[in-house]
Amino acid sequence: MKVGNSHKRCRVCEKNTATHMCEDCGEIFCLDCLDSRTSEYYVCSECHHTLGTPEPGESFEKCPECGSEEMSIGKRIAEICPRCHSSRTVSIDEKRRGLAKKLRKSITTLQYGHLKLREFNSRLTAAKRLLVSLRMANFLHYHWIEDNIEGIQDEALAVKKRVVNQADMVGRQMAAETKGIIDPNTWTPEQFPFIEGVVNHIGELGEHFKSGVDEALDDCVIRLDETTTQLEGLDFYRKEFADFYEHAELSVNELPVCALPEIKVTGSDFLKHDKATGTLYITNKRIIFIAEVGTFRKKMEVIFDFPLVYLNSMEEDGRIRKRLVLKMKQGDLKISCDEQTEEILPDYLEIAKKFDRYMQTDMQRVRRIEQSSLNISDVRLKIEELVYSLLSSGHRGNSNDFAVRDRYHTRYGRQGDPAARYAGGNGRGPQPFTDHLEDLLSRASRNSDNGFREDNPQIQRLKRDARDLQQAVHRTVDLFRNRRLVPEDFVRRYRSLMLDAYRTRKEIDDVVDNRRDYLW
Repeated sequence: MKVGNSHKRCRVCEKNTATHMCEDCGEIFCLDCLDSRTSEYYVCSECHHTLGTPEPGESFEKCPECGSEEMSIGKRIAEICPRCHSSRTVSIDEKRRGLAKKLRKSITTLQYGHLKLREFNSRLTAAKRLLVSLRMANFLHYHWIEDNIEGIQDEALAVKKRVVNQADMVGRQMAAETKGIIDPNTWTPEQFPFIEGVVNHIGELGEHFKSGVDEALDDCVIRLDETTTQLEGLDFYRKEFADFYEHAELSVNELPVCALPEIKVTGSDFLKHDKATGTLYITNKRIIFIAEVGTFRKKMEVIFDFPLVYLNSMEEDGRIRKRLVLKMKQGDLKISCDEQTEEILPDYLEIAKKFDRYMQTDMQRVRRIEQSSLNISDVRLKIEELVYSLLSSGHRGNSNDFAVRDRYHTRYGRQGDPAARYAGGNGRGPQPFTDHLEDLLSRASRNSDNGFREDNPQIQRLKRDARDLQQAVHRTVDLFRNRRLVPEDFVRRYRSLMLDAYRTRKEIDDVVDNRRDYLW
């Protein structure tokens, strides 16, 4: 039975319904018995600076801010407890709503697990996409990038299981702490101190879970940051090479290595233009320098283009204004650049000379990396189910209800259709989301005469995911209609579910199309 204000009488007059309570002594009382205390305070009439209430025997004659002597007197009315005269009084309904909101927020911290995994997966997917585009643009060096990404993905799979296990464990602890008190309508003012302690403990469990998720992902994030930095460096060189193709071209089996801008040629024994500023392009076969020449009619021109084998060595010249001297077969070539470029130039020349040691030759491996997926949807469904179970005010069942199963579709299958509760007399309501999925799956089955049968594991997995998402949407709507979910959380969760549903439908279409292309 719900316990409301009508079941609690004011302890002062014992007639009216109690609407307020004192946070110091715990007394509950009605609005009529609520006392008030009035105090005067001074305000400057010019700048409206508040001077406060003077002490006995003290008076305010001048404003300390603007020096004005014009003062106004205001009255401050404070509501106080009729028993202990404390000013820390609060509405019982506001106190109940505040505790319920804090409890709900603490429980929903479990969603931090799949949110962080989704954020990490997005970054990993972006890195893999960038890797594929670089390999397709013939930037094939740093073959260990594929090793790093595969290692990160394998480690992320273990982290995903760890996050699910931690969420399950914390969910069990939260369920034990909130047993019998999850419904705020049953709370009485006498229980508020106890419930506040429970809410604080639930908040600590949530913060501990968040720190555990961050710790589990920390190593993966660091490795991904390092890999992304290398990929962004190669992407920078790819963008710089865009100007190269306007003035020169690569020969057969020639591959780009790097492009270093803001290079100055300061002197040469054999060049026509021995003073120029431009970009130095290095490939696995040549060294090309393209710069702007001309006094009046300026244009971009290839200053020198030498095979890499013509480079004998490289030295540093000068004490104050240091320059790099490239020892070529034709003579010396002096260049000037910033310190960072000066540090990495010898390394890139070494990579270019021994490019076979650094290049990636297995493009099928790159494609496999692109097609692999971490799949965070199952984690999100499991954690959202935990949150839903914790926020549900009805019977939770035994502790096995919080166990994480490999296939949540079995659990969803035992639940009744929430739409039937709000449908018409025939118990059937509009279900565009369900109809679309069923139609999509039936079309996929009809279009796959050669191999896409019902026992195909891939199509079975996609159908299970679709059913999971369908049931999750219904449960989210049910939770919102029962006022167990605030509008902001409902919109965010519903949007996330529909996004995953779209991705599932897209994956079904891709699988069907790929199969059709293969058979063709």
